[in-house]
Amino acid sequence: MLMTIDNASVERAYLAMPEALQVRALELRRLILSTAQTLDATGGIEETLKWGQPSYLPLKAKIGSAVRVAVHDDQHLGLYFNCNTTLVETFRSLFGDDLQYSKNRAVLFDIGKPLPQEAIAQCVRMALYYHRDRRSS
Repeated sequence: MLMTIDNASVERAYLAMPEALQVRALELRRLILSTAQTLDATGGIEETLKWGQPSYLPLKAKIGSAVRVAVHDDQHLGLYFNCNTTLVETFRSLFGDDLQYSKNRAVLFDIGKPLPQEAIAQCVRMALYYHRDRRSS
C-alpha cells in the first residue's frame, strides 16, 4: 500500500506505524500532496522529517507553516501544526465539533471513520499559505 516516497527517512517513519494507522496516514499524505499541488505560491512542497514525523512544508520561504502527520494514539492520527500559529484555533472556529482537536497543536482523526477530505484540504491549504495569508489580511 506504500506509495512511492523519495525520502528514505520519511518512508521508514510511515513503515514504522502500526498497519491500521499506516493506511490512514498514507491517505493523509495523499491528501496533503494533492492539495499542495494546487497551491502555486508554495513553489512546491518538501517532504521531510521533523520531530521524527513526516512533515510537509512549502519550498518557498515565508509562505506557510509545516503540516506533520503523526500517530496520536492507537485509534487516532493527527495532522500537527506549529503551536505558535493560530491555525488550530481557526480550524475550531470554522469546523467546530465536526473535527477533533488536541490543544492548539493538532486535528485528530479516528481511523475507524472516513477522513473528512474537504476539511483536511482546507486545513492543509491554510497551513501551507499561513504566512502569506496573514500578510495580506
